[in-house]
Amino acid sequence: MRRISYTFLISLTSFFSFGQQININPSIINFHLGNPGASENQTITITNNSAELQAFEINLGDWTRTETGSHQYFAPNTQPYSCASWVRLNKNFIELKPGEMEEIVVTLQAPENPEALEKMKWAMVFIQGATLKKPEANGPQEIKTFINEIVRVGVHLYQTPFNLSKQAIKAVSLNPSKDEKNTFDFMIENDGNVMTMVKAHVELTNITTGEELVAPNADFPLFPYGKRIIKLDLPKDIKPGKYSLLAIADYGDSNPLEAIEKVIEIK
Repeated sequence: MRRISYTFLISLTSFFSFGQQININPSIINFHLGNPGASENQTITITNNSAELQAFEINLGDWTRTETGSHQYFAPNTQPYSCASWVRLNKNFIELKPGEMEEIVVTLQAPENPEALEKMKWAMVFIQGATLKKPEANGPQEIKTFINEIVRVGVHLYQTPFNLSKQAIKAVSLNPSKDEKNTFDFMIENDGNVMTMVKAHVELTNITTGEELVAPNADFPLFPYGKRIIKLDLPKDIKPGKYSLLAIADYGDSNPLEAIEKVIEIK
């Protein structure tokens, strides 16, 4: 018998619904432990709104964002920023009948070492569900196929000690994109010690006419000491001419703007 397995990994922003049949909430869990040995419990709720029995495995992993914003996944406790070893789950497997709901208790226990609480840490709780289909035969002499369809959901887990608050964003570089016309790669670095939400956009001023154009914002989170390259598109209706291009990174009303300016020519 041959088994074919399909895996889909989905990272969430608020909650996730398997076609409105399976709800998982929340998608982000924030802890703020600042004292050695301290602990805190939070919960993930899984609801089965389908008409079938559903089974789920729950486990931990490490992850990070690349400079382009994609996710990379690793085995738990393998990355220097990981707090996976601090986490206990009260269950690693559940079955839910139609209409049932169950809570997974996530406990974060800070180590006794004070140095471990000097930096932000993070991990991910994976919830994996499987629907098994019956073997199918294409003919009396043909191999049967056993299809295992898997959906794996990632719930982000952040541990930010309450005494960490430094926000410091730096605009590093601004260069034309090599693979996209009228697009610029804006590199931003987080020199702070907490994850920071950043808004980036471009403002253009036609050097001859004085006409001003503003492109839409790009919003994104940036881990401490991480870098991110944001692609900023110029307005589609931009006219030929020379422009002063200003790429701006905004990370809160109380923080100064970071920007890089260039003179460009649109032909």
